Amino acid sequence: MKRKLLVIGVLAPALLLGGCSALGGSSGSSSSGSSGGLSGGSSGGTSSEANGSPGDALAAPNAGAPADGSTGRDAPTLIPGAQIVTTGTIALLAEEPSATADSAVALTTSLGGHVDNRTEQSSGDARADLVLRIPSAKVTEAIDGLKKLATVDSVSITATDVTAQASDIDARVTALQTSVTRLLDLMSKATSTTDLIALESTLSQRQADLDSLVAQRTALTDTVAYSSITVSIEDSSTAPVTAPGDFWSGLGTGWASLLTALAGALVAFGVALPWLVSLGVIGLIVLGIVRLVTRLGRRGVPPVGGETPS
Repeated sequence: MKRKLLVIGVLAPALLLGGCSALGGSSGSSSSGSSGGLSGGSSGGTSSEANGSPGDALAAPNAGAPADGSTGRDAPTLIPGAQIVTTGTIALLAEEPSATADSAVALTTSLGGHVDNRTEQSSGDARADLVLRIPSAKVTEAIDGLKKLATVDSVSITATDVTAQASDIDARVTALQTSVTRLLDLMSKATSTTDLIALESTLSQRQADLDSLVAQRTALTDTVAYSSITVSIEDSSTAPVTAPGDFWSGLGTGWASLLTALAGALVAFGVALPWLVSLGVIGLIVLGIVRLVTRLGRRGVPPVGGETPS
């Protein structure tokens, strides 16, 4: 019995050591195999990229991206040097919309901007509408200057962050440029007409996509560099008057209406004064003639021949 226990006590540690060694060897083999597979895949990819083939070139430039369309990294919550597109509208009330529009154009030019569109209406309710392109760094200065030109009716400024959109376009442009370069290299090495035709067709499509993205990026850069400010200028005499909201504004409105009525009455009196003077002179002449005729009638007229009645 003691021998059996002794044998078991000796064999148990040996069995445990053997099992651990087997497990370690298996794990090492698996790791080695995985590393070998990854290394082989990387080597194969490098070889394929270096040698190239028409099949590889025809693959989409974003083939390495995740299947769900994500970029594989989280967008930062705060991006230094964010690209902002600023747009705004400002409504003004002026006695002469056309002259105010000229002043707005002069202000835009002085700030380094330009006029994108301008329309004017002189018949009926006079007004002018402008679309100004202002350097983004001078938008605040431009708005302050426009406010000084006439009475401000309303102002609205909107800022949109397009940093992610710009980064996405840049990444796609880089991928397409790489794809075009590879296609040109493969075309120079093509040995069959079939491969050459396929490469030319793919190159044309990739080049068209690249040109389109470059145009989009250029337009986006322009909208970031120059903000669009829409200015509408209406005739203050025909603009609708808003109702007063409190006692003091009502008092001011009443006082303004009284002054307007007095000014209108004074203008009407000035227009009628020449007519009143003319009518007064004519009335005095007629009155003088009537009084003269009446006076002569009372005195009587002597008969013809100088005879007097008996």
